[in-house]
Amino acid sequence: MKKLWLIILIIAIAGLLTGVPFLINGIAQRGAGGVNYGRVIFPLIIGIVAFCLYKKTE
Repeated sequence: MKKLWLIILIIAIAGLLTGVPFLINGIAQRGAGGVNYGRVIFPLIIGIVAFCLYKKTE
């Protein structure tokens, strides 16, 4: 089960890193209020949960 949480954590980090350029580009074009933060927030939340469960299974 510990390997599963590690794989989910790695995928969440990859999703977070691919969403950052879209976030920066959107903020530059539309400002901070007109940007969809979902491409960054959801992988961040999933990564935090996966990391907590990974540490808990030790």
